[in-house]
Amino acid sequence: MPTTIRHHLFCILTCLLLQACSGEQNVSEATEESVDTRPNILLIVADDLGYADLGFYGSEIPTPNLDALAANGMLLTDFFSSLTCGPTRSMLMSGTDNHMAGVGIQTGPSNPRHMNQPNYLGYLSFRVASLAELMTDAGYNTYMTGKWHLGYDVENGAHARGFKKNFVSLDGAAHLGPWDWRGPQNANYRDGDELVQVDDDWYTTRDYTQKMIQYIEEDRDENKPFFAYLAYTAPHWPLQAPTDVIERFKGTYDEGYETIYQRRFANMQALGHIPADAEPMSLDVFSPRWDEQSDEEKALSAKRMEVYAAMVSELDTYVGQVISYLKETGQYDNTFIMFMSDNGAESSRLDLSPRFQNVITEEYYDQTVDNLGSPTSYVMYGRNWATVSETRFRRHKATAFEGGIHVPAFVHYPSMIDGGTQTDGFGTVMDVMPTFLALAGTQHPGTSFQGREVLPIKGKSLLPMITGEVDEVHSEEEIVGWELNGHRAVRQGDWKIVWDLDAREDAHWMLFNLADDPNEKIDLGAELPDKLAQMIENWERYEEENGLIYVYPE
Repeated sequence: MPTTIRHHLFCILTCLLLQACSGEQNVSEATEESVDTRPNILLIVADDLGYADLGFYGSEIPTPNLDALAANGMLLTDFFSSLTCGPTRSMLMSGTDNHMAGVGIQTGPSNPRHMNQPNYLGYLSFRVASLAELMTDAGYNTYMTGKWHLGYDVENGAHARGFKKNFVSLDGAAHLGPWDWRGPQNANYRDGDELVQVDDDWYTTRDYTQKMIQYIEEDRDENKPFFAYLAYTAPHWPLQAPTDVIERFKGTYDEGYETIYQRRFANMQALGHIPADAEPMSLDVFSPRWDEQSDEEKALSAKRMEVYAAMVSELDTYVGQVISYLKETGQYDNTFIMFMSDNGAESSRLDLSPRFQNVITEEYYDQTVDNLGSPTSYVMYGRNWATVSETRFRRHKATAFEGGIHVPAFVHYPSMIDGGTQTDGFGTVMDVMPTFLALAGTQHPGTSFQGREVLPIKGKSLLPMITGEVDEVHSEEEIVGWELNGHRAVRQGDWKIVWDLDAREDAHWMLFNLADDPNEKIDLGAELPDKLAQMIENWERYEEENGLIYVYPE
């Protein structure tokens, strides 16, 4: 074991022993003279970012700051989120399945079957101890800016669940100016416990960053480590970015999504993210084909992708500001940084759906090509560009195929992690909590916390895998499942079954061997009926353990 790793683990063990000897669990009561050398922890979460959207993963979008972190850190190549943002965030904050954490649905229950059901609250349940609560209890300053999405009210908001300072979006889909995703009305933000609204100069990516830096700087003289959760809303719809940034990408996507997909696929192969012998998808997956569109349709489509690229580029720019601040203040070397996306790329076009026609009206929105990306435009980039964003994987956000839940993720901490490395071991967002608790020299309390009964966690610390002590922290026999709105999957080792809900009347279980077929091209269900039956049994076990109640009939 390298000396730096051995030293770090020794520090953690020493911290735990000192707590045990004193009979105290809370290290925040250390004397003022003591120096807390535990690492700061910075968690950066992008919103709807596809696997292939960063330069380091093969994208044409320049992301030098994130690329540098990834290149000098460790890639987590087999890391999984949930299907959409709320469930993922509940797993991150609880260390357990989203249903057990109360977020079996994205928001509050609307279906009668979900009413008064503890797994379908639509906010982070108090049956779980939150990551922020536990990090606070461990003596960390805790900060959050960005998308909370785990409770609209003060009593279940970010502050109530352990963040010392927070500025959060309650709706989670706004970027430039005060409007939210429901049209020309003010988006809701909460500054601590206070409900606030923003002005015309508001820009989420910039302002979340600046507020986070402000929080860290205000408490720096306390000499306490921090846990900072920077939950960007970029590049979530509606696609909006500063005009000058969009201009940098003018013409970049005029060749169309098919050409850009092929180019990214080749880049990912050259960089080792896709096996050299892998074949790209048939271009028939793109509909309509690029050349089947009119010149006006092509211009609108290319512009939407230009705005999306600008949002990703700006995400990188402001991550760079955080990194610069940490370096300038001498905190960078002792900060463990994790980056991930909350789910796969968004493929829907709600801006074209009848549901939104009473929201996106010409009275308020200008959807012409020259105005796309401004605060008075409201667009999404659609399935074809989402396929480009994924490139490596099948399908998109809100499904349980790899393109919906297999996300880009990496960690950076030079005193523990050798740069330019990767781990192919399986991990999920449920593992984030135990990993961070291990870094803090503490652990989950089990079944009781702050006088209330809580659920144990299902995640496992990734540190043994990150340090190279082991190749896997999850056994080949472990069963991991996903479900949201009837979309579902379960995995055991390299085997995975996915319920293809999009097949409508022909919905059925599909069986894949991910070791041989990471793109889920070959359904082995008919060829291996016994294996399929075993995996269905695994699903039924997951279904029972997590109290699933389907909205849609099977």
